[in-house]
Amino acid sequence: MAKIGAFELIEPSEWLFDAHGDVIACKQRAQTYFDRYGRYDGAEYQNEEFVRQWILKRLLDAYEYPTEWLGEQLVIEETVQVASTEKEADVSLKNKSRRTFCYIEAKKRGISDEDFAKAERQLETYLSATHTATIGMLTDGDRVKVIRKKVDPNDFDYIPDIPSFGGELAQKARLARELPPGTEASRLTGLEPLSDKYEKVLFDCHSAIRDIDGLHADEALDELSKLIYAKVYDERTVVKSSVGTEFRFQVFGASSPSEAASGIRELYEDARREDIELYSSRIPGYERSRGVFRQLIRLSDNALYRVVEILQRFSFVDSKTDIKGRAFQAVLGTAIRAGMGQYFTPHPVVDMAVRILQPKPTDSILDPFCGSAHFLTNCLDYVVSNYGDTTPEHELYEFKFFHLHGIEKSERMVRIAMTDMLLHDDGHTNIRNTDALLSFDNYPDILALREDGSSDPSIFSIVVTNPPFGSIMKGEVMEILGRFTLGHKRKSLPLEVLGLERSFQFLKPGGKLAIVLPDGILKNKNALFVRKWVENTAVIKAVISLPIEAFYPFGATVKTSLCVFQKLFPGESCNPDAETYLVECENLGYDATGRANSNSETDSVVDGFHREVGW
Repeated sequence: MAKIGAFELIEPSEWLFDAHGDVIACKQRAQTYFDRYGRYDGAEYQNEEFVRQWILKRLLDAYEYPTEWLGEQLVIEETVQVASTEKEADVSLKNKSRRTFCYIEAKKRGISDEDFAKAERQLETYLSATHTATIGMLTDGDRVKVIRKKVDPNDFDYIPDIPSFGGELAQKARLARELPPGTEASRLTGLEPLSDKYEKVLFDCHSAIRDIDGLHADEALDELSKLIYAKVYDERTVVKSSVGTEFRFQVFGASSPSEAASGIRELYEDARREDIELYSSRIPGYERSRGVFRQLIRLSDNALYRVVEILQRFSFVDSKTDIKGRAFQAVLGTAIRAGMGQYFTPHPVVDMAVRILQPKPTDSILDPFCGSAHFLTNCLDYVVSNYGDTTPEHELYEFKFFHLHGIEKSERMVRIAMTDMLLHDDGHTNIRNTDALLSFDNYPDILALREDGSSDPSIFSIVVTNPPFGSIMKGEVMEILGRFTLGHKRKSLPLEVLGLERSFQFLKPGGKLAIVLPDGILKNKNALFVRKWVENTAVIKAVISLPIEAFYPFGATVKTSLCVFQKLFPGESCNPDAETYLVECENLGYDATGRANSNSETDSVVDGFHREVGW
């Protein structure tokens, strides 16, 4: 039962907000009623201010909100922007930055069921229109309804009550940037870096989301990505401020999970808004292709509160990249095993491809079908590991922020990829949410990377990818086929063939390409025209046959190979005597179920390539 209890008439001499215009007007009406009947009893059936004043008194007495909140975090007649009109909520409870987390609507006693239902719809519109507000109460003094906004902002649950003031939680000292004497120079936030001991912290957050809100593994990972995005923004903002600046990503000092959650929703809004404002001026079409964080946080207040409670004392900014990467990959692995395998390339295959390509800080790298961006993060790790000590800091910065690029059609996967890149100390801004098979005018930011003003998309010195395969592009997409040499006069074509040609289109002459392809392209008679085209386009550096079980743990059963090419220059002919490294890799270090085993052959495959063929 709601703490608000039974209606109690509060005489106008005891009303709060007595200087407010609406309250003054209602007092005058109450006096008129008193002058006529000699009492206030019954006036609440005509004047809803009596009900609102009862609510205000109960918020202070029963729900224990402090009187200091009056006029600051507990206000009346709060403006709510609903579409193009402005409404006014009777009572609003706000977080510390004055954003509403709870609306309360008061109606005069004795209204009809129809009018009460209408008022409930009105309260729902207030909640739907306000990202930070998730809880609403409606009462006429007799009936009380409390609603909570669900994941879908236009759907609601009935709950027992609004939150009370948080007592002990609200009194806890808020986390702030503190750097005591002797703090190591690498510590910027004063929070605790992730260590091997806490490597499971993101897995714990992911589990909490699934347990509390019942989300599927990939949905939970998506929501966790949004919260990581907000936390990194908060840490980077505080680091630019003085010692003693409070972090916003925390639950301490909040009166309730709902208030804490409202603050995090607001922080997330600020993070995505600043990201768009910062990069839209630098990158053509940034908001259209990278604005994937426009989608609001869809977690319940309790799930959101729990994740923040787990993460608040740790720092992503101060944590080592390899630990952050492993922590995120542990969560990603859970989602992959739960059905996201189509977006995933096994780490041994990724690692083998990158070590064969040997990226350098001067390389510009693209994965046109990047999924979770595992190829890109591995390239980043490779460059930092092999060149970090010998490359000037500004060159490494340039590489991280401007040389790593991805294209991915799934909005959810772009959020996940951008988060992983963010945890690898950036490059996240260059993951685009679009189809890699569109006409090139859909990638103005890629074409803008050219310094000669040309519209030629062959910009990248390395392309590394695992294109989707198994789908046949048929007649309904003839427009797409017409953009490709290999699609000329054909009514259908496997998607991986288009992915192969598109990868070459993005690659500079002399550039390196590593791509996972189904063995049908390498062996089937009906793919001979593809092999002939490749022979006239590139030097075939390597074909590494992968074991049949390579993709079994991730839901795919197609036999594949890792193919490595070097693109020919215009007018250059393929040397028929050029050596090609052909090898069958029978052990990637895991079995068909995904369990690790010994005797991985990946090291010997990489060493053999550089020993026998090389670049």
